[in-house]
Amino acid sequence: MLRTEALLVRRVPVGEADLIVTLFTEARGIVSAVARSARRSSKRLVALEPMHLLRVTLEEREQKDLAVLGEASIAHPRMHLVAALDRLEAAGRALRWIRSVAPPGTREPGLFATVNELLDALDQPGATRSPDAELATSGLRLLSDMGFGLVLDRCVRCSRVCPAEAPACLDPLAGGLVCRACGGARLVLRADLRSRVEAACAGDDESLREEDTRIVVDLVEAVIQAHAGPTK
Repeated sequence: MLRTEALLVRRVPVGEADLIVTLFTEARGIVSAVARSARRSSKRLVALEPMHLLRVTLEEREQKDLAVLGEASIAHPRMHLVAALDRLEAAGRALRWIRSVAPPGTREPGLFATVNELLDALDQPGATRSPDAELATSGLRLLSDMGFGLVLDRCVRCSRVCPAEAPACLDPLAGGLVCRACGGARLVLRADLRSRVEAACAGDDESLREEDTRIVVDLVEAVIQAHAGPTK
């Protein structure tokens, strides 16, 4: 029997009352499990909701793809987050990223910490930063946690340094800049934006401007799609 903290990243109805749930767990990474009778009134599974940090009990079965979810309770509620549509949309996008790239059965402590820090930031009442700003900076950290961190100072193919004042071509699949001599790429970053994204990748959450945030979120999405396919 495994007891661990987890985030619910997907649930699919099965039969009359069951659910197949996908959990991103602190102890095992992505785990799929059957939650029996979860769509009926059940004290064991009453807390099976997304966005909150859950504490779950799982029965892992040898040679079975699905575990059995025994219990689920809320370890850390996020009531301000679930009450705001724009924050829910940002959180939902982050959880779709996790579902796309987190490996099954593999503990990912950095990734687990980063996504929970993002959800906590989105849950803060009276927060001064927009949901897109939180998602953009956390998204860049998620890329690093996943091993997809971007190279923004030089060509990833020939290592030629890109001048700080020059725009640069970025290839999401290659993982960074590609100079024109090496074929370039369709996505072009202005020099000033590239500098701010580099600072954000280095941990400066205040470096991005509000007008940058949607561009960076879409960039994170492009990198994840390049590695894992479209998020669903």
